[in-house]
Amino acid sequence: MLNLKHRNFRVSIRSRFFILLLTLTILPFLAYRFAIDLHHILLKNQATIQHQTATNLSLILENRTDLWALQILEGTPTSQLAHLNLENSVLWIVNERGQTTYVVGQFNTKLQPNKDPFTWLGKSIIETFASIFPFTLPYPYPQSEHPESTLFRQSIQGQTFQQYRLDKNHQPVSLMSSSPLRVNGKTLGIIVVEQQMSSLLGDSLNNFYRLIGMGALIFLFVMLSAIFHIGALSNRIVRLDGDVRKTLSIKGKISTNNFPDRFQTTYHDELSDLRHHIYEMLQQLSSYERYLKQFPKALRHELHNPLNRLSMSLSLLENEINHKQLDFAQHALQQLKQIIASLTEATSIEDSLQLQTPEAFPIGEMMHHYLDNIATLNQEAPLKIKKNIPMDVMIMGDGFMIEQLMDKLLSNAKDFNDEKAPIEVQTYQQNKSVIIKVINSGPLLPAGFESRIFDGMTSIRPINQDDQAHLGLGLYIVKLIADYHKGKINARNRFDIKATDGTSVNGVEFILEIPIL
Repeated sequence: MLNLKHRNFRVSIRSRFFILLLTLTILPFLAYRFAIDLHHILLKNQATIQHQTATNLSLILENRTDLWALQILEGTPTSQLAHLNLENSVLWIVNERGQTTYVVGQFNTKLQPNKDPFTWLGKSIIETFASIFPFTLPYPYPQSEHPESTLFRQSIQGQTFQQYRLDKNHQPVSLMSSSPLRVNGKTLGIIVVEQQMSSLLGDSLNNFYRLIGMGALIFLFVMLSAIFHIGALSNRIVRLDGDVRKTLSIKGKISTNNFPDRFQTTYHDELSDLRHHIYEMLQQLSSYERYLKQFPKALRHELHNPLNRLSMSLSLLENEINHKQLDFAQHALQQLKQIIASLTEATSIEDSLQLQTPEAFPIGEMMHHYLDNIATLNQEAPLKIKKNIPMDVMIMGDGFMIEQLMDKLLSNAKDFNDEKAPIEVQTYQQNKSVIIKVINSGPLLPAGFESRIFDGMTSIRPINQDDQAHLGLGLYIVKLIADYHKGKINARNRFDIKATDGTSVNGVEFILEIPIL
C-alpha cells in the first residue's frame, strides 16, 4: 500500500526543477517590497529637506527681508537655499487673511524624457506594479486635491505643515510645505514651498529606477537561462531513459543499435559520462547474452556423440551383464538427455519466435478444439473447463505456440495439484482481450515469487521431489510465448478454490491476457 501511494505522488525531475523556478518567482515581489520601502524613505527624506527649506525661508524673510527678496530675484539664493530649484518649485507668501501677496518660481510642464533605458524600465515596472496594487506606494503625509486651506489653517496657528497635492486621477503631483511668518513674535502670514513630484527626488529617484531596471533585466536573464538549462538537462534525461528502454525488445533481448554512445558531442559532463558507462555495460551484457544463447546449442552438439556412445555401450553391457547398477546408469543417462533437451528447448522456441511472422487466427475455435482434446486425454484426472470465447474472435500470433503455452501451464498445474479440487481452465473475452485462466489447488507461491517464477532457471519445487529434471524453464517458455502475442501472464495465490467436498482450499491461479485483433 505504501508503494502504491508513493507511485501516485511521483514527481518527475523536470517537475521539481520547474517547481523550484516557480518558488524563485517570489524574489521579484520581495524586490518590489524593498523598492517600495526605499521609495518611501526617499520621499520622507525629501519631505524633511523641504520642511527645512520652508523654515529657512521663514527665518530669512523675518530677519533679512531685503536680502531674501534680492537674492531670489537675482537667482542667487543663499547657501541655506542653494538646493532650491525655482524652475520646478513655487514659493507662496500668504497674509493673515489667507490672501496670496507674493509668488515666485514656476512649474516646468515640459519634462525632459529620460533617455536611459534602465531608468525607463525601472520606472515602468514600479508604475505597472503600482497600478495593479494601488496601495503599495505609500506617501508619508496627507493628500488632497485642494491643500491650500488646510495648510493655511495649520500654519496660521504657528505650526509647520506638509501635504501632497493630487490631480484629477488622485495621483500626487507636488508636495507643499508651509511655515508661519513671525515678526516680533506675532504671526503675520505663512510661506509655502511647493515642489513637483517629478523633480522632488531628482537624481536619487532616477538612480533608484535605474537600479530596479538593471535588477529586473538581470533576474529575467537568470530565469531564462535557468529555464533553458533545466529544459535541456531534463530532455537529455528523458532521451537517456527512452534509449535505455529501446535497448530491451519485447522479447527481452538486448539491442545496442538503438543506444548511441553520445547523443550530442557538445555535452561533456556527468550525464554524458553516465550514458557512456551505460553504453559500455550494455555492450558487455549483449556479448554475455549472445554467449548464453549459444551455450545450450554448443553443449548439446558437443555432448551428443559422447552420450550416444555411452548409451550404446550401456545397451551392450545389459545384454551381457544383468546388474542393477546398469539400470541406475541408464536412468541417469536419460536424465542427462532430458536436461540438455530442456536447455535447448527455450532457445529453440525463442529463435523460432524471432523468425516467425505473426498471423491472424481464431483463438476461440482453436481453444475449443484444444480443450476438447485435453479433456478426452485426461479422463483419469478430470478437468473443469469453461469455454466462453466466441468462435470468431481473432488474435495475431501462432496457434501452435498457444497450444504449447497451454501444455506448459497444465503440466505445471498437474505437478503441483494436491487433487483436493480438479484443475480448472477458464476462457472468456473481456473488453478487447482474451482471458485464459488455469487454476489448481495445492501449495501457495512464496512471497515475492508471483513474477519471479517466469524467469529462467527459477523453480520452487523441493530438491529431489521426483526423478524428473526441473530447470524452471517451463514457465519461462510461457512468458516468451505470451510476449510474442503481446500479452501478459501473471500468477497469484488463491484461498477460495472450491474442493470436491465443498470446502475452500488454497491454490494458485495463472492468468493469461492477450489482446484481440
